[in-house]
Amino acid sequence: MKALILSVVIIMVTNVFSQTSKSKVNVFTQKDLNAYQLDQNTYDFIGKDSYLRRYSAVDTSSYFLDPRNYKGILNYGVSFEASDKRNFIFIEDYRVYYTDIAFERCNFSVADSIVELEGRISGGWNVMDFKGKPPSDLVEVALGTLEKGESTIYFPYNVKDQYQGKNGDFYTLVTHNGVPKQTTFSLDTLDAAFFSSVQFKKEFDAAMPFKIRCKVTPTTILSIGKVSCYVHFYALGEMVFAQNKKRPKVSPRRPKDAPRFQSIIENNEQVNSAKPKEETPAYYQLTAQAEQCITMRKYAKAKAAYTSLAASYSTLYARDIHNAIRVCVLSRDLDSAFWWSEKLASKGIELPYFNSKLVSGLKKNPRWKSFSVRYDSIAKKAQKNWDIPLKRAMIALCDEDQSDYGLENRKDSRALYETTERVTAKLVDLLRQKGFPSEEKIGAFTKKDTILVQSPDFYVVFRHAVQQKPKSLDELNALLDSFYKEFAFDKKRSSTHRNFPGACFHIYKGNLYIDKSCAYNSDSMVQKMVFMFKNPHGFIIDNGNFIISEYNPDDPKEWDDYYEANFNLVQKLTDDWKFYEK
Repeated sequence: MKALILSVVIIMVTNVFSQTSKSKVNVFTQKDLNAYQLDQNTYDFIGKDSYLRRYSAVDTSSYFLDPRNYKGILNYGVSFEASDKRNFIFIEDYRVYYTDIAFERCNFSVADSIVELEGRISGGWNVMDFKGKPPSDLVEVALGTLEKGESTIYFPYNVKDQYQGKNGDFYTLVTHNGVPKQTTFSLDTLDAAFFSSVQFKKEFDAAMPFKIRCKVTPTTILSIGKVSCYVHFYALGEMVFAQNKKRPKVSPRRPKDAPRFQSIIENNEQVNSAKPKEETPAYYQLTAQAEQCITMRKYAKAKAAYTSLAASYSTLYARDIHNAIRVCVLSRDLDSAFWWSEKLASKGIELPYFNSKLVSGLKKNPRWKSFSVRYDSIAKKAQKNWDIPLKRAMIALCDEDQSDYGLENRKDSRALYETTERVTAKLVDLLRQKGFPSEEKIGAFTKKDTILVQSPDFYVVFRHAVQQKPKSLDELNALLDSFYKEFAFDKKRSSTHRNFPGACFHIYKGNLYIDKSCAYNSDSMVQKMVFMFKNPHGFIIDNGNFIISEYNPDDPKEWDDYYEANFNLVQKLTDDWKFYEK
């Protein structure tokens, strides 16, 4: 009898244990999920509204693209031309934003292999980061079997697509590596990841928590992502079925000043290109150092930078001599001020230059009389050596250009292209024969005697060539590059080759704005922009690429709305915002 009772008890205990095992729920924490995270900050989530989609009218499923080797549209050999020859400027910026995932609940039912998961996404972009209408702010949560492979990316194009412009409709002509295109074409094949089978997929409002309930297998991968953001992958199946879990991992704290995104393409340039970047010549490193000191009113340090410049280079640009004279005066080093002033004479600038307020004090110095005689002699000798035919030829080309580009008699875009085609061909021939019209060959330019001109009027023919892209542009650029290396042409600081439509900084109504497609990573640039309005001593500072937008009193709302939608305010620069109209 005792044996029988014992047997019944054993059976009852075994059944209870079996039922408990089947109904068991395993609970996982944020730290557990962190330990099973895969390929962090590697793949861009590509949804139906994403930038780099596979071009397919049928396949609209999301996938995941590794953008690190994406070169950019122009770098794949794509070029654009407007059908009516108007200026066509293509600017590409591509960035991927960082996000964080906070898991609030993760339970796994052993009996039926069902996971219940809750959490929320934070970080990433906001509506202020997009020009015009931003994409839908949705987060996609999916579970399935993930496979890695490659994806071909395309440039969507139809030669028949028309665009509206202020001067009438037009269409774009696109070539790829010199071959005209009619329809969509492939650009590259990049590493990618796809769900070969999907167990669960749903979109949630990114501002709200997401909740899912799904059956999983040991190979199930969880993905959480949204447009223009790095996707989060977790080996969810491996975690819940593991006999021995990985060691939990604490979520790293993101510093407050950490970047919000990774730039892939910035103003048409590949940011993380393996190609070594061209090192800035020491000349410009020294001038940048000096100008930074000037904006901070550290004139003695600026003077030291210019002294190093003069010791290292025999040829100096007039704008740097101009600045060096001023920092010497402000440092009360008149010996050096006279030394630098004499260098300016070799540029053919005449003595009335010294009538400007800051440097006019040199005239009160006892050395002025002997200095002025010597200066005048050097300036006149420099002028005698000028290549006058070259100077006249450049002025003639400028006149030919402006006869069609002038505001009073401006011709249509096709006629302007033909003008630039003709003028550029003549310009190339002239530069081949005579060299560049440098300060040594034709002198530096001033206005009202005391103000140094950074860009002579004839620079407009170079600017129009860059904008219009005539057939001889490559030949012109090759010549200009050689002149730049010889310190005959200050290409690095010249406005001729700056992509003004791609400028990040704009000044409008006295406010400094930054384009939403640009990263705010240049405090020194902002400092220079502020200095522009507080520059009583007439320094010439390289302010980089920026645009001043004029106020339109006839339709002020148009530009007000444009800046509100497409730019972020950095700071107010001045209340006298009509300064550029005076």
